[in-house]
Amino acid sequence: MTEIEIIARAQMYMEKLANGVDPLTDREVSENDVVNNVRISRCLFYVSGILKKIVDNKGKFQAEMPEREEYSATPEQLANFEYSQYPVSITDLTKKFNDIVDTLRVKELRRGIIADWLVSAGMLSEVVINDRARKTPTAAGRNIGIITEERTNQYGTPYTGVFYNIDAQHFIVDNADAIIEMNRQKSQKQ
Repeated sequence: MTEIEIIARAQMYMEKLANGVDPLTDREVSENDVVNNVRISRCLFYVSGILKKIVDNKGKFQAEMPEREEYSATPEQLANFEYSQYPVSITDLTKKFNDIVDTLRVKELRRGIIADWLVSAGMLSEVVINDRARKTPTAAGRNIGIITEERTNQYGTPYTGVFYNIDAQHFIVDNADAIIEMNRQKSQKQ
């Protein structure tokens, strides 16, 4: 049995259940059966409809999603930002910003935007080390809690990374409006 045939059978089962029919015996289920609950029945019809679209489109289905707005965060959402006592990477900070918003409705904060803003604010500088562009904390950046640390990656290889202690995290969240504005401007340019 092919995958499409399995989906078609599942769709048929869902449709029968939604109509109050036992798909294995083709007999009506009792009036008190859970599938006769209006909310359950609607859910079964909904799932049946999705499976039918998949079968009709030979396995392809794309949910209709609303256009997402540019990243934004309310003061209430920013109040839910989870600070780490342990110094974290810029990737971790970006993820924490994205965790406080509904990313089904709002686009995620662009990767690298926090670092770009920190460069523009004079907290990081861009240097070339071993023919690779790197960002490193300036004196002002170190004063707010941006540090470099030796760590070991998942393969056991040591590296020097830039990390943000809790003071730096607070500085970044306190300047979220400027970071979000830079994110919006960069999105408009593309």
